[in-house]
Amino acid sequence: MPSAQLLVVLTRLTSILVDVAGGVFTLVMVYGGIRLMVAHSPRAVQGSKELMGRAAVGLALILLVDVIRQLLQYVVS
Repeated sequence: MPSAQLLVVLTRLTSILVDVAGGVFTLVMVYGGIRLMVAHSPRAVQGSKELMGRAAVGLALILLVDVIRQLLQYVVS
């Protein structure tokens, strides 16, 4: 069984990862929104929408990592 110290380190790392990902997600969404507002062509609009969609998928994957960590911690303990 993993030691309690390892679980504490994993918890801290995933917590930091989720916090950083939330900040990066916010910045990318703001950047994508600004790009969307100043877009003059349909191609630029599509590019900004794709950027915002990819940011949302990235955040979902990071949150999934945290959920998996919590599930493993529940199973182990």
